[in-house]
Amino acid sequence: MDGNGRWASSRNKSRQYGHEIGSQRVYEVFNFCTKYNFNTATFFALSSENSQRPNDEVSYISSLLDISIQKHLDDLLNNKIRFRVIGDIDNLPDETIEIIKNAENLTRDFTKYNINIAYNYGGQWDIVNTIHKLISNNIAISIDTISQHLSTGLDIPDIIVRTGGYKRLSNFMLWQAAYCELFFTDTLWPDITEKDIILATDYYKTIKRNFGKVE
Repeated sequence: MDGNGRWASSRNKSRQYGHEIGSQRVYEVFNFCTKYNFNTATFFALSSENSQRPNDEVSYISSLLDISIQKHLDDLLNNKIRFRVIGDIDNLPDETIEIIKNAENLTRDFTKYNINIAYNYGGQWDIVNTIHKLISNNIAISIDTISQHLSTGLDIPDIIVRTGGYKRLSNFMLWQAAYCELFFTDTLWPDITEKDIILATDYYKTIKRNFGKVE
């Protein structure tokens, strides 16, 4: 979800305005994903590094998360979509954490569709946090146990799509991306359309995935 700030600046608008418009695109894009047979989609709303931005910007992004959950909760329930927030949310306002937990609890038994919001998330944090969990529960550390206990569990993405023109992962799902396909587009996040999802889908269909093996 990269490019909100640049999109807003090009229109002589504030970064907050860019984040607001970007936030409004999330559920629409999720519906595009389900239309093209992706049952799970994770949206990178705020990275661990982004959380070091000015407090007013970070607070505004957290308020958009709050608003978006409340706006779409009925639709999540009606369409049996599981909702989760992955990342370190301990510093969010108590009322926002309560809204997140309520939505997660109400949708936790749904299995067909999954929408994840990565907030204050970092791939390095995810790995370290997982290792701490394994140690505290006396679980042996291995590739399998780390994979099982990541914030995403065994729901590993098939493709990571980055908007905004930069060709890097920026600390997103580093462990999960080991054999994940990557698709980069110059489209800024607020400008993303169904056409971009089709392009990513068509690209994914061209890839023969051997996961390092030789057939």
